[in-house]
This record gives sequence, structure tokens and C-alpha cells, in this order.
Amino acid sequence: MTLRINSRGTQVVQLQRELKAAGFNPGSADGAFGNNTLKAVKAYQKRYGLAADGVVGPRTWNKLLTDGKKPAGASAVSRPSAAPGGKRVTGYVNGRARQITVAPVGNGKYMRSDAAASFNKMKAAARRAGVSLPMVSGFRTMAQQKSLYAAYRAGRGNLAARPGYSNHQGGLSADIGVGSYSSRAYKWLARNARQYGFVNDVRGEPWHWTYKR
Repeated sequence: MTLRINSRGTQVVQLQRELKAAGFNPGSADGAFGNNTLKAVKAYQKRYGLAADGVVGPRTWNKLLTDGKKPAGASAVSRPSAAPGGKRVTGYVNGRARQITVAPVGNGKYMRSDAAASFNKMKAAARRAGVSLPMVSGFRTMAQQKSLYAAYRAGRGNLAARPGYSNHQGGLSADIGVGSYSSRAYKWLARNARQYGFVNDVRGEPWHWTYKR
């Protein structure tokens, strides 16, 4: 989810808590993106070489949720625990290891916490429409990605990215049990997934959806 001035809700609360944990002061964690939060976001973005526009998009979220650090001279702030059912894991983005927070999305699978929140909202909306979106594969460890890549190279499995470079390892991609392009589930996703930040970004794989907010 992209947040900016005047945004409200639980995602803003999470943002405010992450900023505090990183040593920046957005004011109280009240879920209202006001001027204090805007100043804290811009200061954080400037400190870490991001575009200091005050808009919290994918790059700012990724930094906050993975390797945000307390700036020199800031007072120590304890980092909040993961969301209920969530956990800290080693993920990979563009070949580089980093700590990310993942949260459950069903079937014992996880995604990065912001992607998980959107996926669970999307799954609930689909359920209300009578459509099931079972999670087949979410976040993958390095060992899991290596195994899938080896099977792919040996001609025994589906297309798999090189270990360290899969969006699954960053907690952003989901393989959803939709069957084929002609299935009811795929057609529902094609109509609705973008409003939750998900896109079908691998040609020939109707099941592969990636969170891109």
C-alpha cells in the first residue's frame, strides 16, 4: 500500500511504529498521516538515499521492513515485535540477503507483512464473491529456491528464478491455486487483483502473482 499525507488506517500505524523503531519521530502511532509523520518520512528517506518526497511506496516500505537502521546519535528505540503469527526471516532481494518480516497467508505459507495484509484482504473479498484463492507457494527460503531451480534446470519442474533473485524470496510473489487462465479464480483475479497491488507478471503462469505496491 502506498501512503501519503492524509492517509489513515492500520497501515499508517505500522508505518509510524517502524519509523519510531528506526529512530525517527512521527508523533503518536494514531493511524493518521499528518505533518509530523510526513516530516519523519522525509527525514528517513533523505537519511537512506531515497527520494525524499514523503510518499511511502515500495522502496520506502522495503527499507523500513527489512534493514532500516537507527541514525547516528538517535536514542535507542526497541523494535516492535512482528504482527501476530508473523516472524523475522532471511529474505533475498536482487541477490542480497536481508531480514524481512513475514506474516501468514494460509496453508502454512507466508509473505512479506505488507504483501500478506493485502493478500488476505483480497482472499476475503474473493471468498465473499464465492471464489477460493488457495495459497500454494509464498515466501521461499534459499534452500527451497535452490531445490526448485535445480529441478527446473534438470527439466523436471516449472520455470524458477536463480536462487537469490526470485520475488518469492523477498516475500512478494504468490503461487495461487487458480488452475488455468479460463478458471473462475483467474478471471476474478484479472478483474480485481490490481486494486490490492497484485499483478500476474510471468507469461504462461496464471498462478503467479506478485505484490507491486
